[in-house]
Formats: sequence, structure tokens, C-alpha cells
Amino acid sequence: MTHHKVAVVTGAGRGIGVAIAERLATDGFAVAVNYSRSADGAHEVVRRITDAGGRAAAIAADISDVDQARHLVERTGQVLGDPTVLINNAGVNRSGSVRALSPPDWDAVLAVNLSGAYYCTHFALPAMYAAGWGRVVFVTSPAGGRRVAAGTSAYSAAKAGLLGLARSLAIETSGRGITANAVMPGFVPTDIVASGGDAAVETLTRTWPSILPDSIASTVSFLVSEQGADISGEEIGVWRGGPGRI
Repeated sequence: MTHHKVAVVTGAGRGIGVAIAERLATDGFAVAVNYSRSADGAHEVVRRITDAGGRAAAIAADISDVDQARHLVERTGQVLGDPTVLINNAGVNRSGSVRALSPPDWDAVLAVNLSGAYYCTHFALPAMYAAGWGRVVFVTSPAGGRRVAAGTSAYSAAKAGLLGLARSLAIETSGRGITANAVMPGFVPTDIVASGGDAAVETLTRTWPSILPDSIASTVSFLVSEQGADISGEEIGVWRGGPGRI
């Protein structure tokens, strides 16, 4: 069985996405480094990958827009080859109680975190079906059900939706050489965490173990490898048990 070793990593211009993109490149994948606003970061990731002898391309696309999500997958096919690995990592957050959060903010969070992941997966699947091999990974969060907090309604709903999407897709693709899983990072100090405000960051820093982006990337690397072929429909927590340690 042969297939293109091409991966798309959404939101790969910063944070966890950078670590995932660089790890997959080390694993021998050509990597489409997707970004929406972090152009400098994405191009720097590509530079490091190519300087190390790998193949990569920075591709701008706001995945909350269905046409741009389609463009991301199609452009990847044109410059690197049809992708058979998709890492749905892109995410945004808008904090606020259900009463206070505006409908536009709700829509923005669901559009990127959930709909964008669906769009990219929808457009990437045909190549995976044709190859008889594929890996889809969704980056979730403890907020998606394990550790929900007040003021995270949109983010929690989106991340919970990703887990449902992963599990449904795992059933649909069973027996086709395609797996679908979720990776749940714990507290990784990133821009999206900082968007919750200084008080939230201080609380997380004090009560949660800090997880390195490389730990998330290592878990993703395993799931997309041949060693991970029998794991599908699962959510793998990388969070050292979360808060409340003695």
C-alpha cells in the first residue's frame, strides 16, 4: 500500500500547530502549514522545515469560510500532493457567559473550531478514500466535557462537537484504512489561553500542570503512524490529570 505522505495542519502559524507541523515534517511528511492571520509565523515554520531538508508550504486560508477551506485542500494537492493526513488544530475563543456572549461571538467560535474542522475534513476525505489510507486528528480541550468552566459556552460546545465528529467519522471510515481521533491538550500556554484574560491565565498557571506543545505533537505523531492504525474514535488526553493535584 502506498499513499502520499502529505499532511495539512490548520492553525500552524503559532502555538501547538507549530510543534505539530515540525514534528510531522521530522516524521517524513510534506506539510501544508495553514494560517489565517499568523503569516510571519507560518513562513518561519516553513523555513525551518525546508532548511532541515523537508518539504512544506505556507497556505493562507480562513477555514471558517467553506470556499477557503476547499482552497486549502486543493492548493495542498497542487503544491505538495493530495493530503492523507489532516490535523484540525485551528481554534479561537470568545469568553463570556451564555447571557453575556453575543451571537456574533458565538458564531465566530463555532465557525472556526467546529465548522472549519468539518469543512477541511469533508474536502480532504476523498483523497483518503481513494488511497485507502488516511488519518484525521481533531484537537479538542478539557472544556469539551472533562473540565467545563463558566464563561466558556461557545468554546466548550465547539470542542464537544469535535469529539462527536471524530467518533462519528471513525465509524464511517472503519475498515477503510482511515482513522479519526481527538487529542485533548491540557494547559498549554498559548495565545488562545491568553485571550481569556490575565485572571484566567493566572488561575490556570496556579492550578494546572503546564504541558509542552511538543508533548501534543508526539501524541499526534503516534496517532498518524502505522503504530496508531488500530486506534480510532478515541480522545487521548495529554494533561497529566488536569487540576486538583495533591
